[in-house]
Amino acid sequence: MTRVRLAVVLGTLAVLAVVATATVAVVTATGDDREGGEHSAAVPLDVTDPGTGATFSVPAQDWEVRGPRSRIFYEDDDGRRTAVVTGPAVYRDGYCAAQPGDSNRGFAGFTGQSFDTWVAAVRGGRAAMSTGTTRQRLELADGSTASLSWVSLLVSGDGACSAGAVEVAMLRSGDVRVVLVADAEEEGTLAHEEIVRILSGLRP
Repeated sequence: MTRVRLAVVLGTLAVLAVVATATVAVVTATGDDREGGEHSAAVPLDVTDPGTGATFSVPAQDWEVRGPRSRIFYEDDDGRRTAVVTGPAVYRDGYCAAQPGDSNRGFAGFTGQSFDTWVAAVRGGRAAMSTGTTRQRLELADGSTASLSWVSLLVSGDGACSAGAVEVAMLRSGDVRVVLVADAEEEGTLAHEEIVRILSGLRP
């Protein structure tokens, strides 16, 4: 994934996109909204939904958690926000040597939109081959059940930092939804098993 243009929202901010799609995801914040402080590589980082108090964790290594004023969202051709996460975790920010300050391998966060809405947003209105959607039920640590949905979109990249595939996965428990969008099938990307492990750690 790479940032593809700049936006001005309460300051100059970078814009992110899933590289091989025409869809743009914008990170907005007031100043530096990243979580501060030193973190042990052995202690997972928590992402919390301020509306419900639900939480999930990501590994400290290669991840960082943005603050509650940060947004990542996809826009349609008319500039309308179609899929949004707030205060997300970002995976391997700056991973690509060709664009070290403007690349990442994925993000995860709480959302109000459905799985199908996210898949459509990542597609960006373009045709894309896919593995087909898989859905399954999971039991969470607290004994509640959740629905996990995921799909891999096979896309053709057009830049040095592009990926050949993107996985979109969502876990839903009641009204709580966690989405994870990440580059796939290349060195340094998240394995599907790791994506499932992160999402199934939801604590509603």
